[in-house]
Amino acid sequence: MEILFPLIAVLVLLSFLFKGSFLPRWEAAAVSLALAVFVWLAIPWLTRQTAGTIEQWTSDPSRVLDGAVCLVLEGAVMILFCFTAPAGRFRFLRFIPGLLAFPAVVWGWSQVLFSRPGLDFGRLAWVAALATLAVALGGTALIRRLVPDEPSRLEGLFLINLFLLLLTIAATGAITF
Repeated sequence: MEILFPLIAVLVLLSFLFKGSFLPRWEAAAVSLALAVFVWLAIPWLTRQTAGTIEQWTSDPSRVLDGAVCLVLEGAVMILFCFTAPAGRFRFLRFIPGLLAFPAVVWGWSQVLFSRPGLDFGRLAWVAALATLAVALGGTALIRRLVPDEPSRLEGLFLINLFLLLLTIAATGAITF
């Protein structure tokens, strides 16, 4: 489980970046800004938690199963987007970013926070928000630049979410009741 959680978080973030590459630039910037504001608001709450509390949440079987259901639903929506985007059907799916990127990024910052004792918590919220904004904007632009054709980005999004679904199955199989 210690290896699966970071891998799932990275894949959720990659899925978010690939999905953001299909949005117009101003919408991708708005979603990235929303992610950064979420991180900025979550860091003060996160600093009041203990490392044991976060570890307990990620090892609780019922919470892991709830998270797995959310991952499967989001993966299904992303895969549906991959199949319907070329035909132009279900256009509203284009405007649904990967919502699980929000808790995945906060979980990632919690790992940074608890691995580095003595950090200035007031400054950490701003640094985390700005770094998240830079990675989200830069990652979306980088994916657009490296993979300019839309069918290839759709295929990448499909493969990421397919692998994410397989890892979700592995994570739920690793739960001991």
